[in-house]
Amino acid sequence: MTLRVALLGLSGVGKSTLIGRLAERKPILHLQASALIKAELAHRAQPFQNSEALRTGPVVDNQVLMISAFRRAVANVVVPVVFDGHSVIDGQNGLIEIPATTFAELGLDTIFYLSADPHVIAARRLKDTGRERPMRDTETLAAHQTIASAAAQKVAEQIGCTFVPITERDLERIEASFR
Repeated sequence: MTLRVALLGLSGVGKSTLIGRLAERKPILHLQASALIKAELAHRAQPFQNSEALRTGPVVDNQVLMISAFRRAVANVVVPVVFDGHSVIDGQNGLIEIPATTFAELGLDTIFYLSADPHVIAARRLKDTGRERPMRDTETLAAHQTIASAAAQKVAEQIGCTFVPITERDLERIEASFR
């Protein structure tokens, strides 16, 4: 089996950007949780409403869809897989932790948790008009980031993989895990 790592963090923290920089240096398969859910809905010929529905809808049910699409996507892959997702979802009624069983199904070797200054996250969310995201003040984002990091660490412990907290300057730490 090929190396599988997850890069988790809040929406707007810079996961996709960091993974894009990594892809410029190493051959990888970048799989985003939301894209996997959309792909599975299409595979099942079920309608997709919008990204906001993924966040506010049946989050745990969506994980089943994501796992199915993930399995198909990695079936014959020989390059490292980088999963881009969340340990918590900012749902309609507060934060929803993604169960460790979801991550166990991905067969992860390492979970990296990306954090950034809450002011930077807030600014990125305001600037990115292409996605629907909840707007949160910096204090809330800081609290969410602490909760999400702790949830990611707990998941890593529960599924028996390595947990590595990083910032956007730690590209080399992710790259080193590929050796």
